[in-house]
Amino acid sequence: MMTLTRSLWRTWHQGRRLYGAYRARYLGICAVLLLPLTTPVALATEAQYPVDPTSQLIMAPGWELVRGQCNACHTSAIIAQNPGNRKVWRETLQWMIDTQGLWQLSDTWEPVLDYLVANYGEKQVDMSRFRRMPLRPEQQPPMPQAEE
Repeated sequence: MMTLTRSLWRTWHQGRRLYGAYRARYLGICAVLLLPLTTPVALATEAQYPVDPTSQLIMAPGWELVRGQCNACHTSAIIAQNPGNRKVWRETLQWMIDTQGLWQLSDTWEPVLDYLVANYGEKQVDMSRFRRMPLRPEQQPPMPQAEE
């Protein structure tokens, strides 16, 4: 009887140690997986802003400035259709200044660029929606030239 009791005790004790090891491993994996979700950066990027029903712009900080600057000449739908990084947005705005009659942005350059990059920055191509990657610039047909 004593041997049976010791044997059961030993088995129970080993099982408990094994359970503790698996539990610790499980908690460690969960902590590693959940850590990125709790960092301030992750919380900041997941902030959801409402969309302005009139302009369809994301109502993040700076949206009113962008609405005033951009919607004076074109619809804001163009903004959402042409995402880009800071360099792309800077070149686009400079092109508008040089050729399309956009006024000098002077001290509003950086706030406008900050808003555009933060809310309409580069995005990965969602291959579940498209059947192939977009053409590279060298693969695209030439832009039509204006007749003189």
